Amino acid sequence: MRSRGLVVAIAFVLAVLAAAGVIVYTSGLKKSVVEQNTTEVVVATQDIPANTQLDPLVAQGVFKLIPVPNDALVANYVTSADELKGQTTAAPIFANEQIPTTRLSSGGGINTIGLSPGHIGLGLTLDGPAAVNGLITQGSNVVVFAHFKKGTPITKDTLTKLLSPAQVQKFFDTFSGSAAALASQPVYFLPTDFTVTLIASVKVLAIVNPPVDQATGRRSEGSTSLALDLLPVDASELVFATQTATLYLGLLSPDDKGGFPQGATIGVPIAKVTGVAGK
Repeated sequence: MRSRGLVVAIAFVLAVLAAAGVIVYTSGLKKSVVEQNTTEVVVATQDIPANTQLDPLVAQGVFKLIPVPNDALVANYVTSADELKGQTTAAPIFANEQIPTTRLSSGGGINTIGLSPGHIGLGLTLDGPAAVNGLITQGSNVVVFAHFKKGTPITKDTLTKLLSPAQVQKFFDTFSGSAAALASQPVYFLPTDFTVTLIASVKVLAIVNPPVDQATGRRSEGSTSLALDLLPVDASELVFATQTATLYLGLLSPDDKGGFPQGATIGVPIAKVTGVAGK
């Protein structure tokens, strides 16, 4: 009887070992299949804005490897954190997304951020409400307003670009007594405050907003730096306005590429100056 019991015990142990072997084999086979159909790529564990130097983040261990199915790989993906050393982000990198080399400073030039053919990328820095309190993101469409203070020197050519012919006529009839003043003076000192829609709509190529305060969940005070996708004529007018006026941005809907062109607001009363109030 003891011999029979020993045989049963041995048979049971062998069965257990066989089952364990099957499980180990099956697990190994599944792991092998998974490894053969995936590739480890580098991802970030946090969102990283454009124009961020990556060396400090590499040192902090912000990047990790994750397996990605081969049929879901993006072009030119990063496979080692060493590839990020000495690099700066040319566009935002979002947490847990694959990092293509086109997002890096060495990855293909300025047009990786979406600069349109024939356009100029121009930088701008604004504070708080003037930058929509940090609500603008990359790819947003914005309108650019310029507010000129009374006494600002402005050329005849610039004034005729900012106002319609009818408004120019009203402007000089009201404040100088004669539209002939426009032709006789190369530079004119604005007799009143003057707000104009400088650029009806322009795409934001890149932006760095103030950081979010972790305690309140709101943007902390600070400057917003952004780059705009501008036509050359708009770029030159914006450069002029940054030196002579106060700029404000307005956020447009994502599909609004035309904005809302409208006449300037010139002092008060606008009806007396331009004759278009309420229209």
